Amino acid sequence: MKTLRKQLQDLNAKPAVDWKQVRELKGKWMQLYYEIVKDEKTLQEQFKEWKHEQKYWLGDYALFCTLKRIHNWKSWKEWKPAQPDTVGESETFAEIEALKKQYPAEVDFHSFMQFFAFQQMNQVRKLAESKKIFLKGDIPFLVSMDSADVWRHRKLFNMNLTAGAPPDMYAADGQNWGLPLYDWKAMEEEDCEWWRKRLEVASNLYHIYRVDHIVGFFRVWGVPLGKKATEGSYQPQEESLWIPNGEKHLRVLLESSQMLPIGEDLGAIPPEVRVCLQKLGISGTKVLRWERDWEAEESPFIPTSNFQRDSMTTVSTHDSETLTLWWIEKKEEAEAYAKSKGWKFSPQLMSEHREEILKESHSTPSLFHVNLLNEYLALDAELVHEDPALERINVPGLLAETNWAYRMRPTLEEVASHKNLGETMKRLRDLPQA
Repeated sequence: MKTLRKQLQDLNAKPAVDWKQVRELKGKWMQLYYEIVKDEKTLQEQFKEWKHEQKYWLGDYALFCTLKRIHNWKSWKEWKPAQPDTVGESETFAEIEALKKQYPAEVDFHSFMQFFAFQQMNQVRKLAESKKIFLKGDIPFLVSMDSADVWRHRKLFNMNLTAGAPPDMYAADGQNWGLPLYDWKAMEEEDCEWWRKRLEVASNLYHIYRVDHIVGFFRVWGVPLGKKATEGSYQPQEESLWIPNGEKHLRVLLESSQMLPIGEDLGAIPPEVRVCLQKLGISGTKVLRWERDWEAEESPFIPTSNFQRDSMTTVSTHDSETLTLWWIEKKEEAEAYAKSKGWKFSPQLMSEHREEILKESHSTPSLFHVNLLNEYLALDAELVHEDPALERINVPGLLAETNWAYRMRPTLEEVASHKNLGETMKRLRDLPQA
């Protein structure tokens, strides 16, 4: 146990998260913990009740995790002897239940881990509510092909097309994300139960949720299997269906929980989509440096005082460069921004200009102002990595070990006790809105 703890502590010292090692060592740690507490009577009673509440998804998910472990984390399409056409949806209920009975301890372990995770998140939510804080979670528009959802509900997905993006100024060859599209007809035949349950479960954890790629509810770029992104097309292809389809799908989300959605309506979004979002009362997202009048000469930045109330302002996203990287890598954009502010451009983002940008993000008419924590940490050089590339969380369309491996340079305790950072963040929090 001590050796395992030391190994986990050593991983914390790395500048980035080593997911493979973390998964392996945490799995061992959780297995040991599970063996210690699994027979506690009170805990078992709570666990039994919780399992019943989560029966729609929990058993299948726990079995999926069990089989993934047995098959050394390979995709379910590679599991032997089961082939892709005999795994998941095509198996009968009896066969799935038989598999669960074949691996009862393993299925129970994975179910227990979810139980612990939900307990902890519930405690976080209660603490937040006691301090009048709303938690914002995430509802990804798409799910991985190699997921319990696709494995067990395959008929709800279009397995012949994968989602992506058409060629644009950022990716000349387009993008293929490898994620299956939904079969909305099959979804609607089940009254969109999968989506409704997804929202129901999430509503136990947080109050607000981000819907990434919200335009996908209206239309999504579908790429045939084995084809290039440039060979894809929008689904549905009939443009006249985009708005009615999107409105219908989003109304399902709104009906399914009391949570408040905030859409990620970034990039090339048809104007009619934003009109529909406003009609439904769904806030959009405003990234300060991207809010420009692209049709006008020199594409001037839109005054933040013109931002709609039903929106969320931010200075960057997990998919973009941080302000520091943007200033270095997108010099022309940074120069245009500095000019719009009346600043003398400097190759490095000045600390006073960084704070000014953060101040502005907190002072727009937007109802919500949410920024990445590392954008605030960058106010003090000792709180961020010397290499600014290590502060970036994700590069869309790129399969790399550096994606989603971001680790803050300071510990949470150091962040909480940092006097200057705390005072600056309080000043920003208390700024009056426009």
